[in-house]
Amino acid sequence: MNDMAHLHPSLIGFTPDGPGGHREREVLEHLEQGLDEHFSVFHHLSWSAMANGRQVFGEFDAVVLSPQGHIVILEVKSGDVEVGASGLTKRYGRETKSINHQIQRLYNGLRERMRKGELPETSIATLLVLPDARISQALAAYPRERIVDSAEIERLCTRVRECMDLSQTLESSQHQRVFDFLANRFEVVPDVATHADQAQRTSTQLASGLATWVPRIAHESGLYQIEATAGSGKTQLALTLLRAAAQAGQRARYVCYNRPLADHLGQLAPPRCEVSTFHQLCHEHAERAGETVDFSKEGVFTQLEQRYLADAPQFEKRLDLLIVDEVQDFEETWILALAESLNDNARFYVMGDSQQELYNRDVFDLQGAVQVRCMDNFRSPRAVVDFINQLDLTPEPIEARGAVTGLTPRLHVHGEGAQAELKAINGCLQGLWQEGFRPSQVVVLSYAGLQKARTPKLETLGGEPTRRPMGFDSHSNALWSEGTLLVDSLHRFKGQSMPVVVITEVDFAELNPREKRKLLVGLTRALLRVELVLSERAANILQTKL
Repeated sequence: MNDMAHLHPSLIGFTPDGPGGHREREVLEHLEQGLDEHFSVFHHLSWSAMANGRQVFGEFDAVVLSPQGHIVILEVKSGDVEVGASGLTKRYGRETKSINHQIQRLYNGLRERMRKGELPETSIATLLVLPDARISQALAAYPRERIVDSAEIERLCTRVRECMDLSQTLESSQHQRVFDFLANRFEVVPDVATHADQAQRTSTQLASGLATWVPRIAHESGLYQIEATAGSGKTQLALTLLRAAAQAGQRARYVCYNRPLADHLGQLAPPRCEVSTFHQLCHEHAERAGETVDFSKEGVFTQLEQRYLADAPQFEKRLDLLIVDEVQDFEETWILALAESLNDNARFYVMGDSQQELYNRDVFDLQGAVQVRCMDNFRSPRAVVDFINQLDLTPEPIEARGAVTGLTPRLHVHGEGAQAELKAINGCLQGLWQEGFRPSQVVVLSYAGLQKARTPKLETLGGEPTRRPMGFDSHSNALWSEGTLLVDSLHRFKGQSMPVVVITEVDFAELNPREKRKLLVGLTRALLRVELVLSERAANILQTKL
């Protein structure tokens, strides 16, 4: 678990403005790493007050709230400061401002706002931080004990604690009122539906790293192998490459393993780009050869694969760009066959995550490929990533880079029997509706797989009609039932995401590598929340790890 102080807002996406901004960020990093998880640090906190009938505005560089409810205001002054008859001053262009007056105004303003808000009385202290200056003597205008200069910056957190009056402690409810005041929280019911939409946009923006710098990598082989964890931005990278190829008039193809992912990406990719699963390609190849495919026939997919592999060396070398996604679910022979369609100057991107492998494929490397690796997750809430790391679901910890703190996944434990399980699922969903989530923002995924799963066969869940897979038509188009609540299998939902993910039918006797990979796939589909509906034995196994 994270044992550092909580910053509001987080520093992710925070871009300093000039040298002073970088110094302020360094101070915030000192506070985050040096104070424990019971401290809250609010930074760049805007304030406003009325003075003589006029509204005035200002900003706190940082405000620390201790677990006891004490407040320390930090004023950070980077660069040169001057000491004179009027105390400490700092020059801004042609104007010189008194630091003493600024700090006094901040203190009085906060104290007055808390008084008018009828907030509990608590100690408020001020601390002047001078990361670029040394104070060598006592000052009449400002106590030396309340200054942290460049020589003491490493002791910043100790000095913050020394400012606090530890003789009093606010009750939990009163502490929460002070926290809400500093967080600018209003007494209104949060619109979780809107929050979910914002999380989707923020996740997309943060995860743009792979899509920004991977296309800039050039290598004579034209072969790139990207091993990246869930939520790192692989889908954005694929779309960026496809759009650039379409704009350049190039012939591009995207191939993945799961049909729902292909259908989803096909709606986003440029129309001129080919998007399909590997087995769709095999099916289309067989039909072009005049074969009528009977999908009810046992072993039909194996036969389609064999024909495609046998004919691949004769394929026209027409593609300028080929992207293979979910490569951990591919056989190496499939990759080699797909590569037969590339021309001499083509680029070939192979993307995947070995920790999401669910079909017992052999791991392979592509000789001569540029290797790109990323363990940064920008999608999942931080609490979910902490949960994943606690369970040791991956060989090395995933880095939580998302903007949403979120909640630890909740366990809805049910007894024996389908009725007990269904009651737990419906109770979980009804709770989400009461919180304000819309059915369109929730997906229910069966841990059991589509063939054995019970949940995707139900017409209603949580009082809502379900949108569930109904097979394929004669043209191999996916068929879905009419409904508002998406229900599918965990296997088929790989590569996609939803604000809230409810994973049902979770049951296992041990947390072996395969179960770890399945849990990882399910947990990393969510942007805001994960709910686990599971058996007692599975819950007991997880709780021993937490």
